[in-house]
Amino acid sequence: MGRQFDFFGGDETQHNVFLAAAPDATMIAGAREAALDTCRRLGLTAALVTPEHLHVSLLAIGGFSGSCPPTVIAAARTAAGTVSMAPFEVEFDRIASFSARHGQRALVLTGDGDGVAGFLKLKEALRHALMKAGLSLPRQPSFSPHMTTAYIEDRTFDFCIEPIGWTVSRFVLTDSLVGQSRHEHLGQWFL
Repeated sequence: MGRQFDFFGGDETQHNVFLAAAPDATMIAGAREAALDTCRRLGLTAALVTPEHLHVSLLAIGGFSGSCPPTVIAAARTAAGTVSMAPFEVEFDRIASFSARHGQRALVLTGDGDGVAGFLKLKEALRHALMKAGLSLPRQPSFSPHMTTAYIEDRTFDFCIEPIGWTVSRFVLTDSLVGQSRHEHLGQWFL
């Protein structure tokens, strides 16, 4: 039955396409250690985010059923290639739980002010480039730069940690296949 469904173009896979800052290996290791340390200290059961899925979401391109239209991907790639910024330092100094799905919460690294200001500038540069390219962007959620490191039970907390960060030097166009734990990078650009 699945083959027949595919034959008639009935792929119902949900695709969330977005632009994100990609961490380096040192940040990936630091994020994992911070998540594990928090879980140990608070007695949390966690499903860690895999290293290849760690990112800081910057801008949603859209949610699509079946697949993202090739014209949208091409326009997003072209627009992303026009963004010119120098690499920048970021720093997360808090760990918190954010609302997630199905009664879970996301264990996130986050921060305020100067530590995350570079993300705001990159997001705005990307938004401007995409709009100039004629893409109609979906309504964007309020932007609080963060990196989801794990999914935990429904516990609420927010506390300071020893700052961890990295030099953001690249961003990626990602297609997240909802429910499949798969991210496909559709392009990457270096600052």
